Amino acid sequence: MLKVLLVDDESWVVESLKDLVEWERYGFRVVGQAASGEEALATIGRLRPEVVFTDIRMPEMNGLELIRRGRNLPEPIQFVVVSGYAEFAYAQKALAYGAVAYCLKPFDELEIAGVLVKLAAKLGEARGAVPAETLLRLLDEPDPEVADRLLGELRERGLMERIAAGVVPVVAIGGGEPPGLAGAVFRLKTGATKTAYLAGVQEVKAARADWEAGMPDGVTGIGIGRPVSDWRAIREAIADADIAAHQRFVAGRSGVYETGPGQEEALNACMLDVGKAVEDKNGQALFAAFDRIGSLFREGGLSIRHAFQVYNMTNSYLFKLGRTETALYSYEQLVQAFADVHAMLAGLAAVSTRYLRQSDAPVPETRNQTFNAILQYVTLNYREDLSLQGLSEQFFMNPSYISQLFKKEVDETFTAYVARLRIGNACELLRETGDSVQEIAAKIGYQDYFYFTRLFKKLTGQTPSQYRESTVQPF
Repeated sequence: MLKVLLVDDESWVVESLKDLVEWERYGFRVVGQAASGEEALATIGRLRPEVVFTDIRMPEMNGLELIRRGRNLPEPIQFVVVSGYAEFAYAQKALAYGAVAYCLKPFDELEIAGVLVKLAAKLGEARGAVPAETLLRLLDEPDPEVADRLLGELRERGLMERIAAGVVPVVAIGGGEPPGLAGAVFRLKTGATKTAYLAGVQEVKAARADWEAGMPDGVTGIGIGRPVSDWRAIREAIADADIAAHQRFVAGRSGVYETGPGQEEALNACMLDVGKAVEDKNGQALFAAFDRIGSLFREGGLSIRHAFQVYNMTNSYLFKLGRTETALYSYEQLVQAFADVHAMLAGLAAVSTRYLRQSDAPVPETRNQTFNAILQYVTLNYREDLSLQGLSEQFFMNPSYISQLFKKEVDETFTAYVARLRIGNACELLRETGDSVQEIAAKIGYQDYFYFTRLFKKLTGQTPSQYRESTVQPF
């Protein structure tokens, strides 16, 4: 049953609305009532109703203010306005604030029943997505009290039992949907073109044969993780499936992949050689190390995670030679930057050669007047896919020099400056909208849900969900 809260400062109005329709006939249950907006907010926090019927003209806090503040609550609520005043301005503002209907007193049974039918259909469609959002919050939620509440919600839906019976994480990259997962326990949108599924072991086994026979339309990679039966292991298992889904970057072809044992020791030895070659400014030794790394990737046993490691570690070695602001923060960025791992290695070799030759050149210190234009552009467009290379091409300046200017003029690296703007905007959206965390991440320029939540916590000390709950107006 969907829970309903009735809010009106006249108790007889609440009682008449209770008795007017057979709520349970339409899938609803009245779980409480409140006589003011302030009382309603407190009751919402305690009872967590899906629907609130509220009067507009009430003391202390009116219905419009209740709706406005209700939009900032962590879980979405459908507001229905009931009023004795047929005033267009009220109705217009209520609908603008997010109310789904505006009903006049005295109540008409058919009108209220019609609203309930529409709400039942709307919430019935949305409820399929709620558990996924709940699971994402649970995987990111360190607060035991909140985690217990989220677990309780999943238990109520019988989903914890399905997880306990065993599920397999599957990650698909691209705009298409892998067939055969219609009965998935969860469907989690973890990126702009990346979706994770938790499905039954036999369901995945049966669907895999079809995927291997021919990749689904719009899907460029499918990764299959290990079976899990404990919700605490889900995040790591999804991460493994995510790595496998990107294996096209290493293998050079789309397909269905699983993670396996890697050649960690051999790769680590090669990276030590890369570091020493850069330190010694020995180009020949550096190329030999890159050749060995390329051979390791061709032999198998390495994944995009290892490619990610090679890219960022090499650039960290080059940092002392003036190479700055080149770290990548997601597999998607790596895939967008290079066709495959061998193109990445070739690019690293080329840039390494340049920095080995230029390492003795002085870093320019003269302030360039163009920086003001660059700063203004970044500040206005921080939600877009910005990079130092892109700024370099737009403003005809060396990317390393732009990086130095950021550090000198605003006392922050380019990456830190953009991250601060984005997370600041995310905080604003969490306070003022009812958008989900995934939607907010995409709006501010982060396509990877888990990377966004990690960065948000690093900069604010809270997860996005914790931040949203802590900034709700006090009851």
